[in-house]
Amino acid sequence: MTGKRILLTAFCGTSAELLVKGVEPDLKCKVLYLPNDKVRDSELLIEALQQEQFDYVISLGQRPNIKDKIHIETLARKGEDVLITAFECERLKGCLEQNGLSVKISDNAGTSYCNELYWNGLRYILEKKLDTRMVFLHVPFEKNISNLKHFVEEMKVILNFVNKS
Repeated sequence: MTGKRILLTAFCGTSAELLVKGVEPDLKCKVLYLPNDKVRDSELLIEALQQEQFDYVISLGQRPNIKDKIHIETLARKGEDVLITAFECERLKGCLEQNGLSVKISDNAGTSYCNELYWNGLRYILEKKLDTRMVFLHVPFEKNISNLKHFVEEMKVILNFVNKS
């Protein structure tokens, strides 16, 4: 890999996987497809973080009720506890908006698989004092993406942004 060391994760069988597979031939990063198992997903992420030092982890999941928009998640929750990402969310938002994509900064990574993965990833990075920044991006369900090719191109914009950060 050249540039930054990036781990890109996506849940199998989702629009996130579809988008990652759309850019995979052009990728200069490691890809981890997650099996949609709350425990195993986090185990696989942590195993990847143990095996290799990454500068960035970009995790993708799908969210219902959004159309043609990406939500950049700023934090993960466990009950009353909150972990905040060190990723430059506002800068990424600006970059994507300059490329014509609708973006929202969000503080709601959900209550299920996405939040669980984000929480466990951020916690591991913090506990092990890794020099790694993680961000979770929610993308629409496939049926809520009007132009799949445009969204695939935006995934490339995200990776280029991270490589230049």
